[in-house]
Amino acid sequence: MVDNDTHDIAVLNNLITTTIDSAEGYVEAAKRIDNVYISGSFMRWSADRQHAADALKTQVSALGGDDAIIDEVVCSENRVKRKYEEALKDPTLSAPTRGVIERSYISVLAGHKQACALKRSGHA
Repeated sequence: MVDNDTHDIAVLNNLITTTIDSAEGYVEAAKRIDNVYISGSFMRWSADRQHAADALKTQVSALGGDDAIIDEVVCSENRVKRKYEEALKDPTLSAPTRGVIERSYISVLAGHKQACALKRSGHA
């Protein structure tokens, strides 16, 4: 039998991650475009996505999902770490590209370590 709250929290956390990624993508796109109208549209869309993510987070909290949020962050950090490790195994990468990935990987490892430490600490 599936615990509805646990299931709902997992679905919500997945949507939160996706929605935040979308909001951040719009901000980055707005920074890179010269058209003020389009840039403004991207920023409004980002704000809308952030509001949606906030509503999803509120529902997770209402379901008692603080621990589940931390678990989802750790899972997300694991996915990011694996993707970087896969990229670094690519023997055909140019040296400059490999260097950028390696430098970014340092940050990924630090974030992964911090998320795991938070989970172990029980400070949910």
